[in-house]
Amino acid sequence: MSHYRKMRGQLFPPVDVDETTCEIMLAMQLAVLGREIPFKVHALRALSRGVTKAQLEGLLLCGMGVSLVAFEAAQALIWLDEACAETDTPQPAQT
Repeated sequence: MSHYRKMRGQLFPPVDVDETTCEIMLAMQLAVLGREIPFKVHALRALSRGVTKAQLEGLLLCGMGVSLVAFEAAQALIWLDEACAETDTPQPAQT
């Protein structure tokens, strides 16, 4: 595990890319791969850095038909809802 952590420390974040962008990108990659728990971890990290739930939802939906089929996008949206509920992440009221 120490070698993995060392590798991640060398690679993350890449030069000239902020950590927020990296967390968004990792969450989207994990959604495509169908990796629920790691997706939730990185989605919550993105949220903690100021990304909104609506922004993550929009990014998941814009991948539909390209990198995600409807079922996969819907599943990732459910995971996002669950992650927010599990951590009591406040979300803006729907208008």
